[in-house]
Amino acid sequence: MYGKMEALLEYKKKIIEIVIENRFIPIAATVLFFILMIVSCNLEKSIDVDLPSYESELVVECYLEPGKPYRLFLSESQAYFDEINENPLIENALVTISHQGVTDTLPYGTYFNTEFNKIYNYQSNKIVPENYYEDFSLYIKDDRGREITGTTQIIEAIEIDSLVLQFNNTDTAALVLTYFIDPPGEDNWYRRHLHSGLTIDGGVLDQDFITDDKIETENDQFVFGSAFDYTFGDTIYSTLYHIDEPYFDFLQSTFDAIGANGNPFATPAQIKSTVTGGLGVFTGLSYDRDTLIIQ
Repeated sequence: MYGKMEALLEYKKKIIEIVIENRFIPIAATVLFFILMIVSCNLEKSIDVDLPSYESELVVECYLEPGKPYRLFLSESQAYFDEINENPLIENALVTISHQGVTDTLPYGTYFNTEFNKIYNYQSNKIVPENYYEDFSLYIKDDRGREITGTTQIIEAIEIDSLVLQFNNTDTAALVLTYFIDPPGEDNWYRRHLHSGLTIDGGVLDQDFITDDKIETENDQFVFGSAFDYTFGDTIYSTLYHIDEPYFDFLQSTFDAIGANGNPFATPAQIKSTVTGGLGVFTGLSYDRDTLIIQ
């Protein structure tokens, strides 16, 4: 192959000399294009990559929201190039959540959360208590013997101080500023959602990002802004989630994975689960929400 390449390159050199000597400038680009096509075609080489076998893992998503039932979504992962499994749900697994020495079993079924248009396949009638000091423990075992365990706490929500509108110079579009106080003397992590629409579940998610509190601010006051995307008659929902570090790391890893998916130049991202024995998240969900209607 290397001898053929050298011959082609030498041939290209001679043609360029002829083109320049005879001043065939109009056809020079065309000649060079075909030469480069020939060279590139002769340098192509197929590479076969042997991918390691992949074993599916349990995937869990469970958020403990005070005042709402224990509910959980359980499925299993698939290899990237496998055919899509039309039913990846895990049925009839043993799912329990323990708190204060009491273990509650979540039966399998189909459960809807109409507030956020979500579906779960495990739920109990027991309500998540408003307890910010003691652990909640998760245990899952399916009929293949695969197990997931996890431990978390619910942390208290941080209240939003105010929502402030700022219009542009022509008073035709507005941005929204969300102010809150970051508790001093401790490490905190936040997730910010900004929706717009008639209802939050049927509206548009305009912002979704996470941050820690390492930014220096005056008097511990934080502010999250938006673009000039809003006008008269719009309804805006600003939600501030107070999250723990494991959930922050999980979200960061999922955002990185989404960004790397389909990008051949991106570094593959490893999901940092908050559970052991599988993939996914088991965490408390604490938030404050404020609504603003632009009159």
